Amino acid sequence: MPETAKLHRCSYTFLHTEMDACWKVEKALKEEGIPYEVVKHGYGKSEKSRAEVIELSGQKLLPVLELPGGEVYRAESDDMAARVRSGALDRDAV
Repeated sequence: MPETAKLHRCSYTFLHTEMDACWKVEKALKEEGIPYEVVKHGYGKSEKSRAEVIELSGQKLLPVLELPGGEVYRAESDDMAARVRSGALDRDAV
């Protein structure tokens, strides 16, 4: 990916454990050397506090990847991490 992806994630990703959905995807991006920018979203999970996420992806769950070209990808974190590691983000439109 020639441009930088944006990882929309929760503000409290600091423990770096496999129980943290946002960290799973961030870790995969780091391992694959994919450049990305972190966009943190607040602590609440209400529609009001996640209004930007809903506008971007049509739902309120994190993480969300905003790819170069404007594609938005959201799935379960294990699936997202697997897709990052497979290289599919480089060759497929999500």
